[in-house]
Amino acid sequence: MKVVILGAGPAGVTAAETLREHDREAEIVMLSAEAYPPYSPPAMVDHFLTGSKAHLWRGEDWPERMGVDYRSGAAVGAVEPEKHRVRTADREVIEFDRLVIATGSRLYAPLEGADLPGVYNFKSLSAAEELVGRIQSGKARSALIVGAGFIGMEIALLLRHLGVQVTQLEMLDQVMPGMLDGETASFALQAMRERGVQVRLNTEAKTFLGKRRATGVLLASGEALKADLYIAATGVKPNLEFLEDSGIRCEWGITVDEHLRTSHPDVYAAGDVIEAPDRLTGERYVHAIFPNAVAQGAIVGLNLAGFDIPYEGADRMNSLKHLDLPIMAVGLKKGDEVLRARLNGNLRTLYLKEDRLVGFQMVGDIRAAGVLRTLIIRGQDLRPLKPRLLEPNFGQGTVAWRALSSLS
Repeated sequence: MKVVILGAGPAGVTAAETLREHDREAEIVMLSAEAYPPYSPPAMVDHFLTGSKAHLWRGEDWPERMGVDYRSGAAVGAVEPEKHRVRTADREVIEFDRLVIATGSRLYAPLEGADLPGVYNFKSLSAAEELVGRIQSGKARSALIVGAGFIGMEIALLLRHLGVQVTQLEMLDQVMPGMLDGETASFALQAMRERGVQVRLNTEAKTFLGKRRATGVLLASGEALKADLYIAATGVKPNLEFLEDSGIRCEWGITVDEHLRTSHPDVYAAGDVIEAPDRLTGERYVHAIFPNAVAQGAIVGLNLAGFDIPYEGADRMNSLKHLDLPIMAVGLKKGDEVLRARLNGNLRTLYLKEDRLVGFQMVGDIRAAGVLRTLIIRGQDLRPLKPRLLEPNFGQGTVAWRALSSLS
């Protein structure tokens, strides 16, 4: 069996590893548009902050160890599922028995001019290196970021560390509105401002100005802002352009079934490129976070190896790692009951529905996160535990074991 994997991010890499674990004979070809070994996008910030190679999460010798024909700098031009072949941008034809699409996503803002040169994407290593290179060469001293979600916040913190003056625009009245409730977001906002990021809330960007290159941002108020660097970060957009005329069904992302198979039976997809069901609500959308990509890649690899494994659904979760103030959000930010405790600068907010945990937000001490996430996944009645859920030591050490055991 010949398997071609498009993309060398966490979804593609995990699919290859899982398949190889169960099938030593499969021929695996992996195409990456970038001229690098497989890397982890979330670890890029650490790479630029410290110079570490943490982003090369599997090592530069990974293709050799896994027996993968790894082709860097090989962008996909077209997919022809009925003919079981892929065409690269250089017009090379590669045939397959099974195909895995794991091409990821890029930063996105639905603004006119967002595709102009000079509007940077920080979701790929090549684009990030170009941006950081301009700073290190002294060509950029100021940056304007449209959007204050998790990715936008991490980029702002990196740029501040590199000495750049950063202005961040958010059209709503809080940062990270997609994941954080208002009270948790206030902690993040204060910490960002203390780090020197100028965050402007209730500020709507309308257009990136410029003809051949971005030269500014026009606000809904009519004000025009200028900087040396512009970054669109209101969300992510799956990399799907090469699927035009392929017949593979797509909406915002690729549509997949419960086994992560696309509308063509020999083509699977995983990671930021697909619309997957939410574990809690069943709602389908692009869940663009590392743990989901890894989990989906594993499911694809198992099914390629001949197993029949359904995907249980994606998790909503994220954390800010470089704020010097741990912040984590998992699951929903609403419920029919809310439990909240503030102690010594820490905040823990729990959202319950019908006595079952459906989400939580934590600031400061996040050691209980693992146990709380397990409780969400189990979906068990928490009435016996409810008086203890907000205790500072809940979810730690033997307390964690006893909490889970009491529900078994």
